[in-house]
Amino acid sequence: MEHPDMAENDDRTRDDRIGHLLRRGIPILVLLGLMAGAYFFWRDNHGAPKHEPAARSQDPVAVTVMTVRPETVPLEMRFLGQTEASQTVEIRARVAGYLEQRGFKEGERVEKGQTLFQIDRRPFEVALAEAKAGLAVAEATAERASWQLKRIEEAVAMDAAAQTELIDWQTQSRIAAAQVQQQKALVAEAELQLGYTSIEAPMTGEIGEALKDTGSYIDAGQNSLLAILRQVDPIDVRYSITEQEMLRFDQQQAAGEISVPALSQIELEITLADNSTYPHRGAIDFIDVEVDLTTGTSVIRGQVPNPDGVLKPGQFIYANVLGVRRVNVLRVPRTAVSLSPSGASVFVVNNQGVAESRTIELGEWSGEEYWIIKQGLKPGDRVITSHMMSIRPGVPVTITGEHVRAFQPAGGDESPSSSQTSPAMTQGENSR
Repeated sequence: MEHPDMAENDDRTRDDRIGHLLRRGIPILVLLGLMAGAYFFWRDNHGAPKHEPAARSQDPVAVTVMTVRPETVPLEMRFLGQTEASQTVEIRARVAGYLEQRGFKEGERVEKGQTLFQIDRRPFEVALAEAKAGLAVAEATAERASWQLKRIEEAVAMDAAAQTELIDWQTQSRIAAAQVQQQKALVAEAELQLGYTSIEAPMTGEIGEALKDTGSYIDAGQNSLLAILRQVDPIDVRYSITEQEMLRFDQQQAAGEISVPALSQIELEITLADNSTYPHRGAIDFIDVEVDLTTGTSVIRGQVPNPDGVLKPGQFIYANVLGVRRVNVLRVPRTAVSLSPSGASVFVVNNQGVAESRTIELGEWSGEEYWIIKQGLKPGDRVITSHMMSIRPGVPVTITGEHVRAFQPAGGDESPSSSQTSPAMTQGENSR
């Protein structure tokens, strides 16, 4: 027979196990109940769409629409570029000597004709004086030879001198005249060398660091470089375009998809590193005629006014090319487009006043507010642009207004010139 205490212990152990199981199971049951409730709530609110007849029974949603029609809009072309001086001049010494004076402050603007460096003039002044003295001697010798020749000519005419003597003095006179010309050339050279001791700015611009200090000996050879002078108003802007961009641009132009004005009507707008817009616009003045074999790109250069010196040579900027237009494009506001893993779509109002979903193929952005549509829409389609959260397929709608466009449709006052320019003006727009 089992002892009463042992039976009591077994009952107590079984009760403990049951209590432990209940304490662990209750939270799990509560969690499962919450999950089930959340699922049914989601199914009722976000699950399979309600049948169209039920949707038709609700009140119409007031919406604005954009009636799709062909438009002419700017073609955005944006290139990473770099600024450089429109002219760069090396300031070099033409004569050797000691540098006596520097006439500018490094890094500042200098004017055309301003004295930049002064080399010791004294040796060259001495050389000029010597050349002038030699000229005086040559002129005196030539004057004496001329006088003597005249006297011999008179003597020969009276048979008082030999013909050979006349010939000798004629020769002496020509030699003396040549020596005068030689000495004049030496004087001119000495004056030129003296003038070279004063080194002036050949143009207005910004000068860099002085490469020689006052008191240094300057020669006229390889070590003659004294400073670099750069013209920065106007300043050049260079950027490159790829072969692929050129080909795409040519294809679009040949297909009539874009309109390109004359080169003189194309402007360059500069965006700085802080994303601000530079206040002065420029123009393109050079398009390279060949493609670089190593990079597969071609260079385009423009000039931009820089009166305040805001732009410095070597800055990285974005060059925005303005003036080229897309023609006959269809576009819709970005807010009207729904994006999903399966693609893009918009809601349009059909002839029965009901919203229906339309799958579309997107192109590039047009400005910051519009998508260009490649396929899926046709002129006359009415795309819903407001109350997008309330729209479902089959929902009745009431049109209360038309979406306001940023640009006029094709054929209006915004239509660009039909004249053409070089195909090197290529499309560098961001595909975004």
